[in-house]
Amino acid sequence: MQHRIAPWYCLQCFCGGNGNPRWNTPKLSFVRIYEIYFPEALSIAFSQWLIFALPVSLIIAFIIWIVLYFSYKPRKSEWIQIPKNIFSSQLKSLGPITHEEKWVLSIFSLLAFLWIFRVDLAFGNFIVPGWSGLFPKSSYINDGTIAITMSIFLFIIPAKRHISEKLLDWQTAVKLPWQILLLFGGGFALATGLKESGLSLWFGERLSSVATLHPMWIILIISLVITFLTELTSNTATTEMILPILAGLSITSGIHPLFLMVPATLSASMAFMMPVATPPNAIVFGSGRITIGLMARTGLLINLIGAVIIMLMMYFYGNLIFGIQL
Repeated sequence: MQHRIAPWYCLQCFCGGNGNPRWNTPKLSFVRIYEIYFPEALSIAFSQWLIFALPVSLIIAFIIWIVLYFSYKPRKSEWIQIPKNIFSSQLKSLGPITHEEKWVLSIFSLLAFLWIFRVDLAFGNFIVPGWSGLFPKSSYINDGTIAITMSIFLFIIPAKRHISEKLLDWQTAVKLPWQILLLFGGGFALATGLKESGLSLWFGERLSSVATLHPMWIILIISLVITFLTELTSNTATTEMILPILAGLSITSGIHPLFLMVPATLSASMAFMMPVATPPNAIVFGSGRITIGLMARTGLLINLIGAVIIMLMMYFYGNLIFGIQL
């Protein structure tokens, strides 16, 4: 039973992160590198990525759930009987929601609302205007400024137990993994260096023969290369190395950059074969309930299915969401 549940845990971590451009490091790298190489283009809105990536994640989750179930269909003797009241008892043990938790939930909900409706949302001919258009310099408002503003409220709003205490204090804030900023900063500096030196264009010219292939083959090749590359390397480092090259290929070949960069970004989190690929993989393997051979075989199947789904969704659905002319 464990070898059926463990890959599913890794898959859900992928789906949760890929559906949101702010909760996964490759997505953050993609957004910034895209802005570096194409400053005149419209930035990728939170809602735009959500509308595209969330259905992709859900479809991948559903199809792979079917594959895992029938590949490792449990015998009746392996069925797990879960008491009906286990979830209600666990929920009851948490106790009632506190004053501080209500405030944090409210701030988070407001943050998500402001992210989603910051720019115009188009549903065919029907457009929901974004709230940032109410400001004279709307270009100054981005998802980062919204996040910082909401976090400032955590330092201002007092906790109920003591008026001098706030929802978040600096002693807690300094424990956050701020070193991730160095990883991002180094990657963005590398992307800028590749652009200014012309090296990304040089790579793009060397790969220009790829542009002669059918668009679906291009997406599939990119997805497979990134997927298997991130089995042995950090997905953040991989995206920050590969995305500038794909941007250069887009410029030299005339292919829309999002057509190349979006599948690469999604595929950077599609690594399910090796324990070193992602932290969820390492956690599952560290449980001792799944062997590396079984993990590799199951992960290979998931990787291949995921690459095909990303190819189909980008070609038939992504071009509509991002306005790509094939």
